Amino acid sequence: MYYEDDQRVDGEATESSRALDLQYERTWRKVDNLVAPTRGFVLSARAGGGPPGVSTRGYGRGIIQYASWHPIGTTSTINVRAEAGGVLATARDGIPSALLFRTGGDTTVRGYAFDSLGVKSGDAIIGGRYYAVASVEAIRYFGPWWGMAVFVDAGNAGDDLSSLSPVLGYGAGLRIKSPIGPLRLDVAYGQEAQQLRLHLSVGLAF
Repeated sequence: MYYEDDQRVDGEATESSRALDLQYERTWRKVDNLVAPTRGFVLSARAGGGPPGVSTRGYGRGIIQYASWHPIGTTSTINVRAEAGGVLATARDGIPSALLFRTGGDTTVRGYAFDSLGVKSGDAIIGGRYYAVASVEAIRYFGPWWGMAVFVDAGNAGDDLSSLSPVLGYGAGLRIKSPIGPLRLDVAYGQEAQQLRLHLSVGLAF
């Protein structure tokens, strides 16, 4: 993909960048159900980069994602999820914002607004070169199509590994089985934000 990016943050200079982004992705999947798994795992790895010359700044970029499902009896499941990514470059400047990382929201760290975790620039949150997210969720079904879940999420994004101090979100929610995957309606408390948020998502997180 080719990116042309102009980033404008109030009180900061406008930053323009471009990149020809080349990526390769491989997924390993072993689950009992492709739409709504209760047993098995999914592992996805993505690697690539932008060559110098055709990109404002040469860089390498990688993302790894993992999810597993562990049944407990016939009605309960433990879901474990983790993902992390990094941009290997001497600086964030010159790399299109779409290739940097922010996190937070319905499918990453619940209890926080979408993409509200990242690098603070003025009054805005912009992408950083690294991110990491992890989650543990316990689900109990009380009927053929509905159940309840409790969960803990942790994660953050930053411009260097030392700034990846995870923030926590935890809560509970409703699970409804549907033909396109589980419908999740969650209420989560963001410990850093000190507020409750309502989250809605459908299907697998990735």
